[in-house]
Amino acid sequence: MAGYAYGAAGDPAMAQSYPSKDVQLVVPFPTGGVTDLNARILARHLTKFWGQPVTVANMPGGGGTKGTMFVLGSAKDGTTMMMSATGQGTQNPAIDSKLPYKWDEPTLVARTSISPLVFVVKGSSPWSSLRQVVDDVKQDPAKYKYGTSGLGGVGSIALSLLFGSNGIDVQKLGRVELQGGAPLLEAVATGQTHFAAQYLAEMGPQLASRKLKALAVNTEKRVKQLPDTPTSREAGFDTFTLIGWNGIVGPSQLPAEIVGRWNQAIKALAADKAFVAETEASGAEVAYLDPERFKAALKSEYETAVEQVAKLGLRK
Repeated sequence: MAGYAYGAAGDPAMAQSYPSKDVQLVVPFPTGGVTDLNARILARHLTKFWGQPVTVANMPGGGGTKGTMFVLGSAKDGTTMMMSATGQGTQNPAIDSKLPYKWDEPTLVARTSISPLVFVVKGSSPWSSLRQVVDDVKQDPAKYKYGTSGLGGVGSIALSLLFGSNGIDVQKLGRVELQGGAPLLEAVATGQTHFAAQYLAEMGPQLASRKLKALAVNTEKRVKQLPDTPTSREAGFDTFTLIGWNGIVGPSQLPAEIVGRWNQAIKALAADKAFVAETEASGAEVAYLDPERFKAALKSEYETAVEQVAKLGLRK
């Protein structure tokens, strides 16, 4: 598999035999979140594709740091891989310069999917529009709290951009850091926090039961799951646009042959109707990128995040 600038060369026979034993797919977050959901869908289809078990192991902690460091310390044989995500993949490294890993330290294999963010409030909240929220927060920022899944959870940057670009000192808002999307959304539903920007894939049941109310979605067009919810631009806010992603990464300097096998499998599944349908039913969208394009996309995202967090005073 020539052309991989960051994979170590190895035995070509590896490409034919891999995987020859069970593969563990680490999710650095709790169960129930979008990364966990996407990982379990992918693992089921990879098990069929390869005829070899691919199992999901949740390792939450430190906003994704615990699972990431476990994978980076694992054998470079492809038996331990990880489903990476926006917050842990680029946003945490952009915010915390002392984080024990860099954004490009894992071997970046392929992007699998993207997920829109939805701005939500408690179902019984009197707010009925994003404009009302922003106007109220602007009057007294210290009165309100928002939730984020880890230090650099994707919602943290998204909300900072939203409020910061509308003249609100984001550092005056209360910040509640939770481990994963599921507890974050529960905090909004129970009133522990006032609002959140989180993945659509994680909130279906709570929207259906009206425990949560969606005020805006950060896509170019309205999503079919929320036809009555305006886009951020329709709501009057063109800075609420950060899209979340999931992708496969492995230990640093993973052999190019293993990278190639994963990339081949993910590319094939991206064209598989059953895999696409199951991913879309979860609220995500299949959005395959090969290793080179995946790395280029993350490099751009990381550089943008560094610039934004510096402006917002979030850089540590």
